[in-house]
Amino acid sequence: MSKYYDPWMHGLHLFGSRVIQFVLLSLALGLAVWVSLLHWGFEAGWKTVATFTWTMWSSADVLWRVIFVQAMASGVLVAAWLFTWLLGRSRLRRGERHHRGARVIDAQD
Repeated sequence: MSKYYDPWMHGLHLFGSRVIQFVLLSLALGLAVWVSLLHWGFEAGWKTVATFTWTMWSSADVLWRVIFVQAMASGVLVAAWLFTWLLGRSRLRRGERHHRGARVIDAQD
């Protein structure tokens, strides 16, 4: 690996890793909503939840697919809110300074 720092590749790597983090977090939160709905709402066991989710796609009942997609959409919304909140918290406040490489970042500039 060369010692040359490519800012475009670094930016592409950061963007790609954040997209993967967002997709995985959205998937995890959506599945958590789905499992908690079936477990606490319908008092289904963990094995029943897993088998029902697997066989749900082959059945003709569209209602459960819509509920599953809505659970996934709620996971995406919560993940988007979390990413937006973290982005807002990571911005510099007035008067703060920190060093980023050879540059000094100042919030008043």
